[in-house]
Amino acid sequence: MDAPPPSSAQSPPGTPFPGRIAALIVAYRPDDGLGACVAAAAGVADSVHLFQQERGRDAAADARVDRAVASSGASLATDDANIGLAAAQNRLLAQALAAGADWLLLLDQDSVARPGLRAAFAAALTAAPPDTGLLAARNVEPGVVGSGAGQEASAPESPWVVSADGQRWTVVPKLEGPLLPDLLLAPASGSLVSAAAIRTCGPLRDDFFIDWVDVEYALRLRRAGFRLVAVRDALVDHRLGAVTQVPVAGRSLAVTHHGARRRWFQARNALWTWRLHGRAVPALRVWTLRILASTALKIAVLERGRGPKLAAFASGLWRGLTRRPAA
Repeated sequence: MDAPPPSSAQSPPGTPFPGRIAALIVAYRPDDGLGACVAAAAGVADSVHLFQQERGRDAAADARVDRAVASSGASLATDDANIGLAAAQNRLLAQALAAGADWLLLLDQDSVARPGLRAAFAAALTAAPPDTGLLAARNVEPGVVGSGAGQEASAPESPWVVSADGQRWTVVPKLEGPLLPDLLLAPASGSLVSAAAIRTCGPLRDDFFIDWVDVEYALRLRRAGFRLVAVRDALVDHRLGAVTQVPVAGRSLAVTHHGARRRWFQARNALWTWRLHGRAVPALRVWTLRILASTALKIAVLERGRGPKLAAFASGLWRGLTRRPAA
């Protein structure tokens, strides 16, 4: 499968961003890195909206959130329960849209937007297709260099999955040109989504709770006629947490060590996404099978606590097969 050629269009330097950006951050038991995340978001966006899960559970976490809000001017919404990533992001989306945001920047609590992110997105919009609904930043480990042409990153970046027609997909290991259009999907953290696209496609799926929320929404955007475009010069530092790189047969495999509950959601939501979009986007089918198979293999061979995780993964697969997601 041949990859589509990356865009080579250049845009004027110093292009102002055409609209208001609202940064949306969901905090769940945050560590001290939250302050840097919110501060960087405030430097990129016109407004920052922060949602804290489990407010009141841990005084130290509450204090971290309060400090981040006080130092950045972010708005704060809370819930004393963990309502799930999708539901929390939906509350922030509604808040930001009501306040007049034109673009919504999604950030994980362990992501730090680099200072040139707004300018990179502004330049990208001048060269991107007019039906672009999502611009995706590159998520890199802190300290990695190499945003521009001719600069090499000091660590491998996640590959991009592209599909121009929705029938076939291919993997692009590295962005060579300024833009890479026709993404099949995009990581949530560092994605800039237009308000017009969100109003057209509606909210995220609360019933997904956490995993595959971004994959399902990306497919919904594509099916509504919006393009997903990766931006080489848009960088977000993203700490990968418990992920370890394991050498296998000359390759480096990322092992996440997610707990059993996350494995259940990953399996169920993968199949639910397939059932929702697989007929309309055939490229999703083989890609999903590949992800499910590689995840199960990594758990079985490389991860700690593999027994409970594999049981949860199998249970999630069964749920995804036997129960349909709401339309």
